[in-house]
Amino acid sequence: MTKVRIGVLGAGRGVALAKAMSLAPSAALAAICDADEKRLAAAAGIVSKTYRRYEDMLEAPDIDAVLVASPMPLHAQHSAAALKAGKHVLSEVTAATSLEQCYELLEAVKASGRKYMLAENYCYYRPWMIVMGMVRAGLFGEVYYGESDQIQDFKGGLSHPDTGYNWRTAELAMRRGHQYITHNLGPLYQAMGNERIKTVVCLGSGQHHLPWAKADDTCIVLGQTSSGKLVRIRLDFFSTRPNNYTYSGLQGTSACYEGPRGLKDEHKIHVKGQTPPGTWQSLEELATYLPPAWKALPADKAGSYDGGSALMIEDFARAILDNTRPPIDVIDALNMTAPGLMSEVSAERGGAPVDVPEFK
Repeated sequence: MTKVRIGVLGAGRGVALAKAMSLAPSAALAAICDADEKRLAAAAGIVSKTYRRYEDMLEAPDIDAVLVASPMPLHAQHSAAALKAGKHVLSEVTAATSLEQCYELLEAVKASGRKYMLAENYCYYRPWMIVMGMVRAGLFGEVYYGESDQIQDFKGGLSHPDTGYNWRTAELAMRRGHQYITHNLGPLYQAMGNERIKTVVCLGSGQHHLPWAKADDTCIVLGQTSSGKLVRIRLDFFSTRPNNYTYSGLQGTSACYEGPRGLKDEHKIHVKGQTPPGTWQSLEELATYLPPAWKALPADKAGSYDGGSALMIEDFARAILDNTRPPIDVIDALNMTAPGLMSEVSAERGGAPVDVPEFK
């Protein structure tokens, strides 16, 4: 096998990832599957083979792996089905929407002997990859604090539950805490050496915009790792304000980083002994810490939060071809997902600290 032949489940989000596959040298788009005829027809222009039934795609001998881009509550179920069928899995976020699903997914991966990777594209965001290059080179010293914001005025996309089931409404508006946490936690988790969050605390502001919603306008999740590192994450899908859903910050003993917070702000870094005291320098001045693979991507990918998806898909394909551990394997995926699930428990208990399960 010289390329991993990948079938994509989901002609919504899956189309963008299918297109990114053309920039991943070790991957080949084999098919797209979707139960919706109109969506499937719209996607047919980028691939010759399409499926209406997921079971049919899983039976196809010319497909080595599945990219699961179905609705979030179905990720664990669809991943487990693919693993059982002998396919490798690259799953969109989050890995699961309940602790029961977390354990079921873990057992499915163990039983299959196949590769599983979480498609956390924020870990492949170009500015963050510069930061991670610096972390791995030791410029940050010991990393002990990270923060991230998911601020996105999304209330217009959340339909009233009386109008029928909508998974976004069910998961993002009718549950407290931060169910969609992997975009925020994933990059920080990697910067902290894949050290899991052991305890979470979550407090919310109440709901002021959609009277029927259970979720808070803003909630803050504090997480502490097993060695005492601290993470602060803000989620807000309801407030009327400009979006800022890619902000992250990182603090180490020798360097700190902050993403843009608003108009005319930029990605900025301070490195002890290099940056003048009390000042920032542009992160782009340290772009030499980018992985070399970024140089092969088109220039228009640089500013996009999803611009590194081709590198993510390539990492997945290489893990299969080289029989190596995926960069975000099932344990990492659950460590990125479970703190969000437990933040719901903390919020319901008035912000009481809650332990996060350990997955082995």
